[in-house]
Amino acid sequence: MKKILVLTDFSVASRHALQFARSFFSDTAADFHLLYPHLADPDGIEVPDFVAEMTHLTYAAGPADTAAGLPGQPSADWHTFRSSNKLGQPMAMVEQSVAQEVYDLVVVGPHETSSDDLFGNSAITLIRLLKANVLVVPANIPVKAVEQVVLAVDFARLTNLHLLDPVKELVLLKGAVLTLLSIATPDKKVVNVTQETQIRQYLSPIDPTVAHIQAPSAKQGIDAYLESHPVDLLVTMPKYNGHPVHSSGNSHVRARAFSPHVLLLTIYDGQSGALPHHIEDLSNLDFAL
Repeated sequence: MKKILVLTDFSVASRHALQFARSFFSDTAADFHLLYPHLADPDGIEVPDFVAEMTHLTYAAGPADTAAGLPGQPSADWHTFRSSNKLGQPMAMVEQSVAQEVYDLVVVGPHETSSDDLFGNSAITLIRLLKANVLVVPANIPVKAVEQVVLAVDFARLTNLHLLDPVKELVLLKGAVLTLLSIATPDKKVVNVTQETQIRQYLSPIDPTVAHIQAPSAKQGIDAYLESHPVDLLVTMPKYNGHPVHSSGNSHVRARAFSPHVLLLTIYDGQSGALPHHIEDLSNLDFAL
């Protein structure tokens, strides 16, 4: 059984992320843990209403409703639900939950215009600091089947092939098409034939397509590919480059983080150790490509 931690702040974006997660795992036995991490109860939601609100989130729409539009998908009646209300610094509460229990995935529905550390700026703080795989669900994408998966990582530096396990399992389960996106940027190491062969052998029986493109940066390469190809799920392994640049003025005014308008799965590399000490200027951020 998969164990899924779904973060919520009772927003429309969070509700959509939960609905998407239920459909995403409609063909898999899964235990969903809804976590509401907060400093104080927001206006309109009193503490006694927490259980009722969580019940509404999880059971208001039946399994058949959440899987609507997915031909051939069975009802997700093997899903279980539980919830927690944790009062404290939200990011710390999420880190505490992940440290106390192993989850296959953490799901978040970010707010594009929010400055909130957890749900704002495309959930980039969560991606950077949390020691877990994170599924970022944009609020504007429809609930639908995942058919086209693109894996965009620095294949030349990929030494731990076990990091590909979640991608391999997902592609096989969904019967999806997998594309390995290799972006040639200045000063980037070239993937040799031996490395590519090892990756292909590890992904077997999947026979992925390899797409080679050139771009000034990894972000520009991804954007260009997404503009010209149908993609349902983008998979990356984020990394942190250099030191954050201190912003002047209002600390809440931050650079826009990379936020593709497709489902985004970020794979946590526990061997990297390249985590930032501070995140103040989020423009100083790249992906491992």
